[in-house]
Amino acid sequence: MNNRPCPALVNLTFDEESKEALKDINSINGRIQNGWVAIALGHLAVIFGGLFMKAPASAGSIEKTLGFKIISSDVTTTSWNIHQTNWEYFYRSFGSLDRYAKNQISTIAGFQMLRGNVSSKERQFWKAVHYGCKVAS
Repeated sequence: MNNRPCPALVNLTFDEESKEALKDINSINGRIQNGWVAIALGHLAVIFGGLFMKAPASAGSIEKTLGFKIISSDVTTTSWNIHQTNWEYFYRSFGSLDRYAKNQISTIAGFQMLRGNVSSKERQFWKAVHYGCKVAS
C-alpha cells in the first residue's frame, strides 16, 4: 500500500469488463459483512448454546438432538465455555476477513490494470486501487 494521494480522474468512464470488476468488488464487500455475522453468531452459539454438552448414555432421542442441546445449556456450562473460548482466534478471524477482502480487491484491480484494451484513465484508476492510495481529506 502506498500513501500517495489518489489521482484526480475527471470524466472517467468504465467499459463492460471494468463494470463487472466493480460488481465483483462490491460483492466481496457484501460477503465480508455476511462472514462477520456468521463468525459472531457461530461463536455465540458455541458459548451459550451448550453445543459441547454430552448427552448421557441413558438420554433419549430428544435429549440428543441439536435443538435440545441449544436450549438446555446451564450456567455452569456457559461459564465454562466462556472460559475455554479462544478469544485470540475469534478476534483474528475478523482481521483475516479484512485481509482476505483487501487481497481479493487488489487482485481484481491488478488484472484490470494489466488488460490491454483499457483507457489510460481506467488504468490509472485500477492502478490506484491495486497499489492503494490515500484519499485527501
